[in-house]
Amino acid sequence: MTKKALGRGLDALIPKKALDEKKGSAQQIPLSKIKPNPFQPRKTFRPEDLQELTQSIKEKGVLQPIMVRKKGDSWEIIAGERRFRASQKLGLLTVPAIEVQASDVEALELALIENLQRTDLSVLEEAEGYQRLQEEFNMTQEQIAIKVGKDRATVANALRLLKLTPEVKNLVASGKLTAGHARVLAALTNPLDQRKWAERIIRDGFSVRETEKWLQDQKGPTKKTKSSLKAKDANVLKLEEGLRHWLGTKVSVRTAGRQRGSISFEYYSLDDLDRILNLFRKAGYR
Repeated sequence: MTKKALGRGLDALIPKKALDEKKGSAQQIPLSKIKPNPFQPRKTFRPEDLQELTQSIKEKGVLQPIMVRKKGDSWEIIAGERRFRASQKLGLLTVPAIEVQASDVEALELALIENLQRTDLSVLEEAEGYQRLQEEFNMTQEQIAIKVGKDRATVANALRLLKLTPEVKNLVASGKLTAGHARVLAALTNPLDQRKWAERIIRDGFSVRETEKWLQDQKGPTKKTKSSLKAKDANVLKLEEGLRHWLGTKVSVRTAGRQRGSISFEYYSLDDLDRILNLFRKAGYR
């Protein structure tokens, strides 16, 4: 059963009574005295979302105060950076805010968890947030899952994405690869393989399911099949490997006697078949 925590805000993180003891009453604070949160896990703020919020604030005002903590003669945002940015865009002089007494450690934890409970973080921002909770708070995956109200498997799968190469991460961040594709590619330990398969997914339009099957096939035969292939001639195995690398798909060479046999390869879409046939054409086969 999925733990229900989304949308409950900071009250879901610490008991309401304890939170009330740390909070002051809402007050109007000059925007010029407010600084963004350095612990903000969100790296990008979609212009369309910010524009929609800006229009809403223009019509109705800031309905929910942002949450801040005092830092010297200014305030630092704990939660509500988009409301802050939208208010800046409108040229407002002040914004309603609630001051919370929080240490650096508490501010970091609250900022991360409050944002991780939202559904519109990118998968990489989510993964980086979990990683910070692990590294800076020594939390286990189970503890993180409880904190953010998600299953431990969700946290584990997200953290796996951090194994992706920077190039593949950029493809995910730009939307060229889905989160599902990213999770499949994260299982590849070789950075070159990650980049190669990422390019093929984009080029051939592979679905996540097709990608999973394709990569599973590239891992080679099962243990049972491997045992039966031990009798294969070393030259035949080398030929298979060379063809598999050249064609970028599963290839099987079967011998029938000393001078007979067959070669087969797999394709996963008509475009993939056309790609393979083009390789033969370029090599001089018609």
